[in-house]
Amino acid sequence: MIQIDFFDKDIVSTLLPIKTMQPEGVFFLTDKRMTGSREIRQVQEAIRDILPETEVEFRPVNIDDLENIYGELKTLIEAVGSEIGCIDLTGGTELMTIAGFRAASEYGILPIYVDVRREHVINALTGEQLADCRHVTLDECLTAVGAKRLTASHDLPEPEEYERITSMAELLIDHVEAWQELYQHLANSVNGQNASMTARIVKGFGKYTNQVLNLCDAFSTYGFWTQVEDQAYRFNSLKYKRYMTNFGIWLEMYVYIKALRVFDGAELGVVIDWNEADRVDTEDNEIDVLVMRRSIPIFISCKMRKPVSADLYEVGYLAERLGGERARALLATSFPVKELGTSPKRMYNRMKKLKVGLIEASSFREMPASDVFNQAVQMTD
Repeated sequence: MIQIDFFDKDIVSTLLPIKTMQPEGVFFLTDKRMTGSREIRQVQEAIRDILPETEVEFRPVNIDDLENIYGELKTLIEAVGSEIGCIDLTGGTELMTIAGFRAASEYGILPIYVDVRREHVINALTGEQLADCRHVTLDECLTAVGAKRLTASHDLPEPEEYERITSMAELLIDHVEAWQELYQHLANSVNGQNASMTARIVKGFGKYTNQVLNLCDAFSTYGFWTQVEDQAYRFNSLKYKRYMTNFGIWLEMYVYIKALRVFDGAELGVVIDWNEADRVDTEDNEIDVLVMRRSIPIFISCKMRKPVSADLYEVGYLAERLGGERARALLATSFPVKELGTSPKRMYNRMKKLKVGLIEASSFREMPASDVFNQAVQMTD
């Protein structure tokens, strides 16, 4: 069976109908301006991973010209004939949908549509349910958007470390200012591949001194470093040194560990290579935590500091650009945003307006993780 699809940057609309229907071949009609683009190559790779035997071909069209789209469909249908089993109307522009429905009606081809919310493929003419959706996995999502994991400070924690990491993270979240002081001292004195594995805490930290020393003791208690002499500590591994010289990684790991128990898949620290040609990653293409729930990608930005408006626009932009209209954007923070949101101009109300879900880190100690994430996702509806 051959399937006709309309290419869409929305990865759910692009991959879900193909993964569910599992055609032997797919013809994508796509914007002629995207011919040979990175986006197309990434989707080809994702489909190849999902259905290795399925052949995929892209046909360029003028997406602003209804007759051009229909003309290409007509040419394709008459060339391929009865092997075409369906035309998928899930993705693409409005003109593509109109042309696809017109072609399906005139040539007697089944028009299908994916109801993502109900997780069914339906007959667009009758509303009949044809199949249950086969969910897009996190790995397939990452391939389709051209993502890769960060390295170094984003070494994945092992399951046996989860309890120690979450306990330490909660202490750091409760004492952010003291952690800021200690982090800056550690980053300045021991950071770098060839720097010492021993840290000396030899200067005062003002009003945070006692809290900083308590954090130092906690890092020892939870096994991240070992005190070797008075005010001197040796990191217990290079990975732990990376963790302890990265201010925000603790909230990212905390949210990631909580998400593992709730979502179909979760990944910590991924980047998008906007410019594949020179392999240069810029600061605005990092996704702290990416999770999947029934084919829906959810982008989570983690801010150990007080969030600002730019943080909302950044995570919202990443979600829309990479996941499309079905993707969700959440922001996790150590700060009590709701308490600051008494005015329509304040952060919480702005988040609701922009449909960016809020996760306050303290909420995980007040309710089950599933409820925390569900409430945040509900803000994006």
